[in-house]
Amino acid sequence: MSDEIDADFDEDILRPILESGVSLCQLVSHEWERVDGALITAALRMNRTLYKWSGALRLQRWNNSTSQFDAVDEMMPIELMEWFRDLEEQALLLIEDGHILLEPNNAERAFVLWWLREMARMPKHQQKCLVIGSVHPTVPLELDKEMPLLHLSLPRRETLGIIFDHVVAESNLQPHQIEKSEALLDAALGLTIMEARLAFGKAIAVRQRLTSTEIDFIIGEKERIIRQSGVLEYFHPKTGWDDVGGLGPLKRWLKSRGRAFSSQAKAFGLEPPRGALLLGVPGCGKSLTAKAVAGLWRFPLLRFDLGRVFGGVVGESEANMRKALEVAEAISPCILWIDEIEKGMAGSQGSGSLDSGVTARVMGTFLTWMQEKQDPVFVFATSNNISQLPPEMLRKGRFDEIFFVDLPAQKTREEILRIHLEKKDRGDLAEDFDLEALAKASPGYSGAELEEAVKDALFQAFDEGRELEQQDIAASLEATYPLSKTMRENILEMRKWAKFRARLASEEVTEILPEMTEEIPRLATERRNLFVKEGQHPNGA
Repeated sequence: MSDEIDADFDEDILRPILESGVSLCQLVSHEWERVDGALITAALRMNRTLYKWSGALRLQRWNNSTSQFDAVDEMMPIELMEWFRDLEEQALLLIEDGHILLEPNNAERAFVLWWLREMARMPKHQQKCLVIGSVHPTVPLELDKEMPLLHLSLPRRETLGIIFDHVVAESNLQPHQIEKSEALLDAALGLTIMEARLAFGKAIAVRQRLTSTEIDFIIGEKERIIRQSGVLEYFHPKTGWDDVGGLGPLKRWLKSRGRAFSSQAKAFGLEPPRGALLLGVPGCGKSLTAKAVAGLWRFPLLRFDLGRVFGGVVGESEANMRKALEVAEAISPCILWIDEIEKGMAGSQGSGSLDSGVTARVMGTFLTWMQEKQDPVFVFATSNNISQLPPEMLRKGRFDEIFFVDLPAQKTREEILRIHLEKKDRGDLAEDFDLEALAKASPGYSGAELEEAVKDALFQAFDEGRELEQQDIAASLEATYPLSKTMRENILEMRKWAKFRARLASEEVTEILPEMTEEIPRLATERRNLFVKEGQHPNGA
């Protein structure tokens, strides 16, 4: 690795730690080559000898003349640390996969901890530092105040460019089969150098070239790798801005914020928008808007499943959260889409007695990141139940704005019906049908229910061997029992809350919810207030 790789890490993180006289630290990264490169550069700059120990090759020393590690000894961890304590030269010692030594099932863990505490107390004038290399943070309570934690972030474009050159040099490609461009390197952002090397190598093997035409191939590989994490999913939005019915104020707000990511906006004094929270009735276009804005801004869309963050292994949940946020920052500018965020936040306000406080800690990490993040990651969150969100998430600074997405009014229902007819290649019928009458016949219907009515009508027409008719849609609407009836009380409560705490996503006048004229059977899980009659609400309809 050349000296120019990870210059920011060396200058801002590693150099201050080593020059401060710290004798014990932990360096977290999956990328062993970059870790080696950073420490080799540091050892040369500080005129120290670099040693490395691994379970497979044992103790090695870096040889500047041959640019490789030479074998030194077969000693095991305990005697290794005793040897390093007594070593009479200025040196750095990297223990690869040191987190394994700190795992609870390690029989020698207590001895390792005692020796690491001894390492942390080495005098500054000895100019020695023991570096614990690990793939995830592992700081025992005994070392919490004595072992600084360093994170090597995912590689930037410059580092990926070096990997590109290395892969090309090892291939048999001709000059006309190679094109190194910023767009191609940007397509690999979010990958480790090992993953980037694999993606570039597969592109060469499959396409017999590595040019800008392979951007789609590299992005496809990145999608596969990101999906493999189980926490993030890379989306290719096929939704256009015209596919979203109504929501005029929300659309205008998002369009104006899209330009704020440019260099001109930065020169003007603007900071990149932090994000938006859309709360409201299920099926009214919140998730659809997330996909549409990604297409409008031409940003990558990462779907973040908070529920998958939590793992059974100690420390796994926190590591999953950090990894997901690190990938989002590496790919930025991008949109981090969190659908139904209240489900991932469940338990964050509890006492922690059921999960030892893991949920609260993970959510605390996420909230702090939202507040402090510097990279242009736009957090687009949706919620169907505002009461399940912690109050600190709703304060200014986490999101730029909170929008309330209500049930579509009559004009918007006409627009939604037209959109779904056109998507089914029935634009001519949309002109012939009386969409106003259909909209009037469907008060309280969500956009999703209108879409399903169109689909159901098409099934009916197809089954009878004829073209779709207006009456088919009308019959489907009549057969639908809208969610607004069973959720009437909840919707009224949301409207009341949003009146004072959120901006309305639509400029249309709010329609009165339809009354329920008969007792509706409920499941045991559909609880209601026993002291409120069906169809009535203490605050009025």
